[in-house]
Amino acid sequence: LAKLEAEIVQFKTYTEGHISALEEKRRAILECLNDVVYPILTLPPEITSRIFVHCLPHHGRVRPSPRSAPLVLTQVCGQWRAVALSTGELW
Repeated sequence: LAKLEAEIVQFKTYTEGHISALEEKRRAILECLNDVVYPILTLPPEITSRIFVHCLPHHGRVRPSPRSAPLVLTQVCGQWRAVALSTGELW
């Protein structure tokens, strides 16, 4: 019985280590995929901010609308929201 319990402990240890390694590989792959699928997210916030400013209407006054810049930019993803909200020129 002791031998069987020792084998179980050994198997659990091996399995947990293997699962951890696989989870780390998965995380790394997902990170790479995000860079490939969403290359715009790899731009520095300063560049993204400048692009956002160029999305504003060319006429003087900005009329807030959830379907146009700057509000629509805050709805794309968390990173864009943070950049848009921290870009004073948009508001």
